[in-house]
Amino acid sequence: MTLLQGLGEIDWSALRHAYGSAEDVPGLLRAAAENVEAVDDLDSRLYHQGGFVCDAATAALPYLVELAAAPGTADRIGLLELLGRLVHEANTIPRVDAGWPDAWAPELPRLLALLDDPDVAVRRKLASTLSAAVSDADAIVPALRTTWDGEDDAAARLGLVLAAGELAPGCTVDVLPETLVWLRDLRTSDDPQLRLAAETAVSAAVGAQRPDLAVAVEALRGDIAVWRDVPWVGGMSPELVPYFGGGASRLLGWIAGGIKDDPSARLDLCTAFIGDADADRRIGAVRVAADLLSDRRSPVRRLLPGLAALATDESSAARSYAVHLLAALDEGDADLLAARLGDDAPLSRRGRGRISDFAAWGLAWRKDARCVPHLVERLAEKPPGSDAYYGPSPFINAPPAILHSLTPLVHHADDLLPAIRARMDGVDSGRTLARVLQEWGPPAAPAVPELVRLLGTEAAAQAAIAIGAIGPAAADAVDALRAGAEHPDDRVAGQRRFTFPWAFFKVTGDPAPLLGVADALLDQRYPGGDLRLLADLGAHGAAYADHLRMLMRSSDDWARTEAANAYHRVTGDVDAAADVLSGAAYDLARGEYLPFRWAALRYLADMGGAVPGGWAVREILDSDRRHRNHGGWRGFAEDRDLRAIAARLLG
Repeated sequence: MTLLQGLGEIDWSALRHAYGSAEDVPGLLRAAAENVEAVDDLDSRLYHQGGFVCDAATAALPYLVELAAAPGTADRIGLLELLGRLVHEANTIPRVDAGWPDAWAPELPRLLALLDDPDVAVRRKLASTLSAAVSDADAIVPALRTTWDGEDDAAARLGLVLAAGELAPGCTVDVLPETLVWLRDLRTSDDPQLRLAAETAVSAAVGAQRPDLAVAVEALRGDIAVWRDVPWVGGMSPELVPYFGGGASRLLGWIAGGIKDDPSARLDLCTAFIGDADADRRIGAVRVAADLLSDRRSPVRRLLPGLAALATDESSAARSYAVHLLAALDEGDADLLAARLGDDAPLSRRGRGRISDFAAWGLAWRKDARCVPHLVERLAEKPPGSDAYYGPSPFINAPPAILHSLTPLVHHADDLLPAIRARMDGVDSGRTLARVLQEWGPPAAPAVPELVRLLGTEAAAQAAIAIGAIGPAAADAVDALRAGAEHPDDRVAGQRRFTFPWAFFKVTGDPAPLLGVADALLDQRYPGGDLRLLADLGAHGAAYADHLRMLMRSSDDWARTEAANAYHRVTGDVDAAADVLSGAAYDLARGEYLPFRWAALRYLADMGGAVPGGWAVREILDSDRRHRNHGGWRGFAEDRDLRAIAARLLG
């Protein structure tokens, strides 16, 4: 039978996918029969990052199933993965093409037929593909159970059990009771891995029932090789094993994910393996500990001894996570960190981060001088990198940019400035290091010549801000600042427009140039952070109070926050500004974390006086929740920062 019949009869140009017109889909479908890369291209167009099911996916669905079912197709597994993602979106989100249900109905029997496919890899993957089709659970679960009786592959059998558990919430009374009895019977199996799968499946089927942790611990201490071929867990690429661990680490992480809403159970899982004789289990345990400590503060006491032991572990992966956590935690031992300043074990295959970078950062925010020689050496080795963005989860084992280790060390500026100044010869490195000098303020004055050189580059804005922060001690920069916004490069000129007059004011005390551009600053569509420049005018900016009051009603979070701060700074009116800013305390107490709310509370603390919403501020301090908007080291720093602000607010 010829594949893809009728493909050319569809008006693909009238259909849309994530990148626009779907007229390229027929060619990709034809190529997918023999080309793995074409499957990747289809995935990026039809699924992209999820959040919708487009009409092009509906039209392509029969052909995707046909290709996945054809024995000669190059990447049947990749096609089943794509189908699984589309099925998941169709069953969980509202943005689904209206034609999808009618297109899916005839394809489900064709997919169910693959439960008997001769290719064991297809059978293993298929259970995962079907597991999201909750609306068809009554049709799928009986087929899974029937297949399970005759399936001779252990990994496929585990997948059938897990899929049945995930589909069970969609079963009706005609199917659900027998399914639950079957899953509960499997919990008494002689095979510890099957018992683990059954425990997990029952927990998925009956949300109120937690899996028995003892079953998981027993399974993890046994032969877990089968899980490498179960899609829910899978294997780890050999080149990644030195950094993340292998099968046991991955399985531990999967089990912990299933009990994510039970911190106590996750803590028990950590402590069961954090001192295990097997390095892979230790790695898995410390990775689970990292995720747990990113969410909660209370487990620190039980985990701290294990983390301290892992700081000298023979496994660099276990060691890196432990040192990262010890550096980030308030309770981390500074002596343990100092002992790791010479630990040059890499944190990834390609990055240049080392375990010692975590140790240096941990010592730096504690203002421990033992990190200074290491930081000088690192500055000489490579240009300072900028921060990468990491979302709220999962825990990212990547070190802070060196600027976060330098900024707390203003009291050691004399030792660090020669190395910093030597690295300010490039635009990117100069911009990064100028942020450090901005935080240091007047003690950074010896670096003014380097900052002046940056005023003519694309780092002009950050250089000017650093000069302004240094203040009168940066008098040698006045002539360069007086040159104003004129520059042949529009990008540089734009940076100079407001920052140069502000820096001139901060260095000389003359507000005239900044007042001269104040109207233009306020009239920007998104004035945001530029309002901080205007705030520094203090009483000189009183004429702009009405405009700032208007911006305090902006729908833009940052503009509203910065306007409230500027309004207070130029008028001295605490009450009106606090009315705008105090809402952040309530939102943060509820766990609604956005960066502008940190700024709002900091501005409130700077104002002094009575604390609006004191109970919410107290809740921030008393909560066991880790207050954070990011993962990894940054989340711990954000929590520490917010709690310090809350403590200031409460006096």
